[in-house]
Amino acid sequence: MLVKRSDIFQHIDDHLDEHIAHIQRWVRQPSVSWDNLGVRECAEVVAASYRDLGCQEVEIIEGRFHPGVWAYYDAGSPITIHSYCMFDTRTVQPDGWSHDPWGAALVPMGPHPKVLVGRGAMGAKGPYVAFLNALKSIIAVEGTLPVNIMFLAEGEEIMGSPTYRAFVERYRDRLQHVSASYCATSTQGANGTVNVGLGLKGMIVLQLTASGAAWGHGPTRTIHSSAASLVDSPPFRLARALATLTDPDGRGCAIAGMEELWSYRKPLSAGERRLLESLADRAAGKDWRAVLPVGGVDNVAELNTSLDGIDPLVTFLYGPTLNVAGLWSGFLGPGTTTIPFIVPGTASAMLDLRLVVEASPDEVVGLIRAHLDAHGFSDIAIETYAAFSHAQTELSDPGVQAMLDTLAAWNVAADVWPIQAGGGPWTAVPNAVGVPCLRGGVIGGGNGGVTDEYLVIESGNQIAGLADAEKFHVDLLYNYARSVDATGAITNAVIAESRV
Repeated sequence: MLVKRSDIFQHIDDHLDEHIAHIQRWVRQPSVSWDNLGVRECAEVVAASYRDLGCQEVEIIEGRFHPGVWAYYDAGSPITIHSYCMFDTRTVQPDGWSHDPWGAALVPMGPHPKVLVGRGAMGAKGPYVAFLNALKSIIAVEGTLPVNIMFLAEGEEIMGSPTYRAFVERYRDRLQHVSASYCATSTQGANGTVNVGLGLKGMIVLQLTASGAAWGHGPTRTIHSSAASLVDSPPFRLARALATLTDPDGRGCAIAGMEELWSYRKPLSAGERRLLESLADRAAGKDWRAVLPVGGVDNVAELNTSLDGIDPLVTFLYGPTLNVAGLWSGFLGPGTTTIPFIVPGTASAMLDLRLVVEASPDEVVGLIRAHLDAHGFSDIAIETYAAFSHAQTELSDPGVQAMLDTLAAWNVAADVWPIQAGGGPWTAVPNAVGVPCLRGGVIGGGNGGVTDEYLVIESGNQIAGLADAEKFHVDLLYNYARSVDATGAITNAVIAESRV
């Protein structure tokens, strides 16, 4: 496969201002899914980018809350990949931002001479558009891409991706021809190291709601609390239902039928154990509370796991979770336009579970439903926002090796995670059609914080700037194409059993 690599790289350099403007178009279009702000308009922006790339098919598809976008680029290649995209973002509280969160301003910040500031600049519009920019430069020079790409974008990821499995089912007949779910994106830290993830936990997100209407007690609509002596309380009803899900001290899991799932730990392969030991070695001498994402030593008094060897990593990556992410009902505090002294008609809780088990997420939701019913809470409504199984890719997979080879060629160190503690739509295509998922593994990055989110354009430390990130995408895509044929078989390299 002859590639005009230097010409593609020169095209990126010559058109960098256009590439930056492309990212700015995405960031300047608000797309806050939970606030119902601009997501449909952003879907139009996404579709326009796919059309501009030269996709022969582009379709905006309706989701449960917000639309997604399907597109197909036919390069006439024997290899086809799936490309995941999320174009919704977290909400914005303007306080604390030094620049307009929808302005996509180009400014110096921290050690960097130039960054692009805005909501979605890092999570995840900026890195994804950098990938599209790289594709456009390849096409401009080579006339086409080395692979066919099935793009399937969503505007509901922050909500738990409630429609993504349905999107995958809609296009299953097409997606069954892909060799990988290709989710390569920028994950470079300030020390220059790039994270490569070989899998994700399963994730379930549920909203539980108690209401006076369904219960047959308490008010159907909110009333003044002076009448609380006359009615029952839906919030207390919800609290009692939640209390049945855990042990009396709020730990563990008391959901009937989940005992084995809760105690199960996936047997670790020799390769997984080596990866975990490598990660633990890098954390040697540090407090695990400063290493794992619990907010630091001053945020958590102690971890509820053994601190021996790789045990904290095993618990973090493979252990089950049952978490209450939020509770709301009635008066929500100052500045919320709600009022006190009321008996609410409804009360809701958002729960998330993350599991590495063989049971399907639908089975788990069924167990929770049956548990509530058995405890007399059949009136508690369950609304499912996410239901994804876990998935893992072998280190020896040719796509993973192509990613590691590309990092090595660029002299970039990699932290390889056998599985990651997050979860979500990235496992949908791998589980539906039985293909590996390539996630992370690209240079470039920025700040994904609550305020002053930014993507590095020109770097002042070891995080790559935008031009180099796009060039890396070029090398990675061609390395991937050289490594696999249409069935995902290795074609031109002997893959080492382990790189750690």
